[in-house]
Parts: sequence; C-alpha cells; structure tokens
Amino acid sequence: MTLPKIDNLEIRKVTEDILLIHQIKPPFFFSCCDGLLVLPKPVRNRKTIALDLNIEPRYVNSLNHIYGPVSNYVCSHGHLDHTCHVHAWEELGAKIHAPYPEANYLLDLHKFYKGFGFDDELDFNIVNHFAKLNGFQKCNHVNSFNPGDSLKFEDFKIDTISFSGHSKGHIGFFLPKERIFHISCLGFDKPKPEVEGFGPWYGFKQCSIPQYLEDINKAEAFFLKNGKYLTSSHSYFVKSPNTHPFEYMRKKIKNNQEKVDKTLISLEILNKNENKVVKKLLQMDLFFPKKKLKGVVLEIYSFWESWIIRKHIQQSDYFKR
Repeated sequence: MTLPKIDNLEIRKVTEDILLIHQIKPPFFFSCCDGLLVLPKPVRNRKTIALDLNIEPRYVNSLNHIYGPVSNYVCSHGHLDHTCHVHAWEELGAKIHAPYPEANYLLDLHKFYKGFGFDDELDFNIVNHFAKLNGFQKCNHVNSFNPGDSLKFEDFKIDTISFSGHSKGHIGFFLPKERIFHISCLGFDKPKPEVEGFGPWYGFKQCSIPQYLEDINKAEAFFLKNGKYLTSSHSYFVKSPNTHPFEYMRKKIKNNQEKVDKTLISLEILNKNENKVVKKLLQMDLFFPKKKLKGVVLEIYSFWESWIIRKHIQQSDYFKR
C-alpha cells in the first residue's frame, strides 16, 4: 500500500492496515494529538475506525475521503488536545466514544471547566477563550464507557486500560490481535529518538505522581508481555522489546522532582505555607518560560505549572521535614 502525501500530515504504517497519523504543525498550543486509523480488513471491520486522532477538520476530511467512511471514533480522555476537533469526525457520520466521566467534556465546555478544577482559580471566560483559540467545538452525542471496558466494532476488538495518573478518565488502547499498545498521553512525547519532550503531564488537581509512576510500571510490564508495537499521542512508535519509553517517562518525573527540591533547598524553604511556596516558585519559571506568554495563555500555563509544582512539593522529602 502506497501512502498518500497530505501537506502537514505525517502518515506512518504501524502494520499494513493500521496507520499512525501526526499533524506536523498544530494551529495552536494544545489542539492536536496523534492517533490511529484502522483501515477496513475482511472479516474484521468493513469501515475505517479512528482511535484518538484529533486533527484539524480539513485533515479529517482528507483522510475520510481517502480511507473512509469512518464509522467509529474512540477518544482517550477529555483534555483539549484530544477533544478540540472530534466534532469533525461526528459531522462526517462517525459515532463518538469516550471514557466516563470525561465523555461529558466533549459535549459541554462548562463540564470540562469544572471537571478539571479550573473553576477553583480561573474565570470561565479565560478557559472558553483558550478553548476557542485551539478550535474547540462541542459534539452532539458521545457514547460513554468505563475505563477498562472492552469495545467491539464488528469483529475488531479494543481493550481499554486505565491510566488515571494523567486524568481520571485517561485510557490507553490495546489491540489484541494486532498487538498494538497505544498509551495515549502517558508521557512518551519524543517526536524523534534524538528529540526530548516535556514528559508526563500532571498539571491538574486530580493528577497524582504516585499513580503516574504506577501507571508507567503497569504499562511497561503489559507492553513487554503482550505488545509488539507501542504508539502514543505525541511520539514516534517503537517495537517490543523496548523499555526506553518507560525509562524516559520515569526519568522526566525524577528530574522534575529534583528541580523542585533543589529550588526549595536553595531558597531555604522548609515547612512553610504550601500556597505561598507555590506562588514563589511559580514566579521562577521552573517549567515554562511564562515571561514570553500573555493574556489567557499566560493564565492557563500558570494554572498548569502551579499544579505541577504543588504535586512535587507534596512529594518532597525536604519540604516534609
């Protein structure tokens, strides 16, 4: 099969009939993620299935024209880089599926706003503006399932696996017959082997570093035992056996912890008010160069970074003394 050339899309074969799609240049900060296209195959699925492929509508239309019709679309969780353009698949006739409780976030931005705790610190207008900048449009109907459920479309089976350190509803996908393990946003975010990313993302109140580490260990053991190919939302794919993705994710969390600990030690901050400490460290741009950001983008990134810092303060042996 010869792969088509579509400007600003990178299309990679995982297997002969399953493709990993990457939008090279997103329109804004958190508006796209890589995902899989499961092409039709006799005795398996007569129509194409899309897994967590959140790209701009013009590319949705192009892929549907070449490979469609797409009958079903499965979303991994409710963050904007996974929800902004899902409506485009629905408009072309695909049934949308997403895990509970975050399936509701594709239907109502207010539920997204409250579900991820933005309402504790930010006005809805800020989140609404940021979502619109990323191209968010709501869906009309979403079929909800529980993390851990198995899904079946014709004779194509998908096992979902809960990775709740990233968000309550966040799941990975395992395609048992094809032995493809898609870990979604677990944190393997290297576009190329030689290029580093940010790593695991835990910038919300509901996130948990201990749970994240459990998820990484669980994913590693599962992949080495069951998987042949590993794909994710923001990286190249690898073949088993390969432990690098998991070592990379653990190292990123460890490095972040060391960065916060060293800052606490250098400032001689010990057993002080957590909110005041977070505010102090937030001013130091430990994780994001916020001095270059403005308006709603600055507000959102400050919100995210404050929770990343807070999670590491809560894990800091130095701060607990």
